[in-house]
Amino acid sequence: MGEREFAIATAVLRATGFLDRIRILIGVLCIGLGLLSGLEQFHTVQPLGPHGIPARAIHLTLLMSSLAIGAWWLTRPWPGHRTAIAFAVWGDIALAASGAVLAVPEARLSATVYMCLIGVFAAVLLGYRALFLHCGFATATIVVFTWMGVQFDGASLAVLSLYFLPAMATVVVMPAVAAMVIEGTRRGLSATAYAANRDPLTGLLNRRGLFTETGLTLARSSGGSFLAVVVIDLDGFKQLNDAHGHGAGDATLRAVADQLSKVIRTRDIAARVGGDEFILVAGLSDEHDLDSFVRRVQALTLRDPAGLALRSSIGVTWEAADARDFDLETVLRRADEAMYRAKRVGGGTAVVVEPPAREEQQAAG
Repeated sequence: MGEREFAIATAVLRATGFLDRIRILIGVLCIGLGLLSGLEQFHTVQPLGPHGIPARAIHLTLLMSSLAIGAWWLTRPWPGHRTAIAFAVWGDIALAASGAVLAVPEARLSATVYMCLIGVFAAVLLGYRALFLHCGFATATIVVFTWMGVQFDGASLAVLSLYFLPAMATVVVMPAVAAMVIEGTRRGLSATAYAANRDPLTGLLNRRGLFTETGLTLARSSGGSFLAVVVIDLDGFKQLNDAHGHGAGDATLRAVADQLSKVIRTRDIAARVGGDEFILVAGLSDEHDLDSFVRRVQALTLRDPAGLALRSSIGVTWEAADARDFDLETVLRRADEAMYRAKRVGGGTAVVVEPPAREEQQAAG
């Protein structure tokens, strides 16, 4: 749910230097709302706060959870997508429950306004589906609070409309409008980025797109995962162009691109970075996944438009996705060197080069 939107937003915030500022802001807001709720425990300060031991206990529990989660945001790194979803769910439920224990319907409806913050969080980071669920839950909360006020507190619907209509506008309409603006901007930028990041002949990513998509893959990666890089160079491609013309060469490149697009998984990356050189990048969850990927690459047979097998030199390497000094340029050079090793032994083969750290460990062993 909105995983790609979250990865893109995270990458943009990181690139612009705002990621830590947003994280700190969210932590401060959680702690601030917790402290504000703490004042509602004192009837001398806020007589419309929770009445009775059960209501006070619920309110106090939510207050403490807000302080704890605020501290978590301040002290921990930026969360992953699932953690962000869990935070949004907690925020909506906590704010609804906190409002439900207030003494009068006007106070309950007023408290729902804070759910707007979760709506903005969902609109900016989590995408349309998460925002839709938030808006549905917020609408149901406002409707239930209004019904409770009329049914159990004897409040007038006309009077409560002065609270629930602004609440609806703030909690539901404003985040929805923000989401539409963000989505419109995102689509416009995506269309521009698509043209700038694609190879016009094959439709695969170009070098710029390769680096952009690899950054998004790294942002989605979990601990213990790997990033595998494959460089593929067609053997004898210059001779093909000389003998049959550039039209035949272009048709071969498009055929290879189509085959690579079908071979890779949805989240893998295929790029053409110039001439007859192709690159594959795959995020792999563990060593078993890595071994399986390497075997698939070694068994890869590319074909021309007529279905005849093409000879190619392939270089394969990988790096831990959470490596502190991860640098795609360095990994690409290592894969490129492996490809040239395959060239030097006559082509038509794949050479696998392990990361330097692993090679050193094996040599030491």
